[in-house]
Amino acid sequence: MNEKEFITDTINLVRQIETRFLELGARLYTIKEKEMWKDNYESFQDFLIDAKINPGNASILVSIHRKYIVEGGQEQEKLAGIGYSTLYEAIPLIEKKGVTEVVEMARTLTRTEIKDEVRESKHGECAHEPITICGKCKKRIYDGETK
Repeated sequence: MNEKEFITDTINLVRQIETRFLELGARLYTIKEKEMWKDNYESFQDFLIDAKINPGNASILVSIHRKYIVEGGQEQEKLAGIGYSTLYEAIPLIEKKGVTEVVEMARTLTRTEIKDEVRESKHGECAHEPITICGKCKKRIYDGETK
């Protein structure tokens, strides 16, 4: 495999992993909602421990599946290629902008830009005071005053 093929193969691997995370979210959602864990575990959390799945990550994946696919009617294939962390960050925007627009935003904006959009939708636009960071001591300087 030459370098170009190796790079292309690596990009495809990332897409496959992201798609598999979406599939995992769908499975976790089903196991949780249908309480499929009940015959073998005391709780859904016990199932997660046995499956070696971090509960926080499981919650993120279940939320993505619920908001975009179950409630939003999106197809999993349409979400493939968008990082699951970006999809999760964008969930608060769904109510105001709609799921289709949010999916497009998540596809085109960086995760940081999505965070800014969420912050702005919650608090409105903000005119920040000018700030400088001192190169020597790293203190913040606002309009010439150190704080």
